[in-house]
Amino acid sequence: MESFQERNREMSDRMSQDGDLEDLTQKWFARSCKYEYSYHFTWLGRPIIQFPQDIIAAQEIIWSVKPDLIIETGIAHGGSLIFSASMLELLGEDGQVLGIDIDIREHN
Repeated sequence: MESFQERNREMSDRMSQDGDLEDLTQKWFARSCKYEYSYHFTWLGRPIIQFPQDIIAAQEIIWSVKPDLIIETGIAHGGSLIFSASMLELLGEDGQVLGIDIDIREHN
């Protein structure tokens, strides 16, 4: 596992130096927003409104930190809340997720 992580760090460092990739990424991101790409995904059936790579990054953080409380501001459709709760359940602890919003909509 350590060699896997070491290789990923090395490749991430190399990618961060690739200006052409950065330009392409910015263009892709801007273009994908035109099609509401971040709205295309669900977590356990609820819209999550996240880019897939952000969901994976959040999973990696939750798995390594093992928090007992996750606070989310802005709940939209609740997909991120369900994601966070399912991650805490996988950790096997008595973690809690707190969602805060100024507008709780009927679909929630």
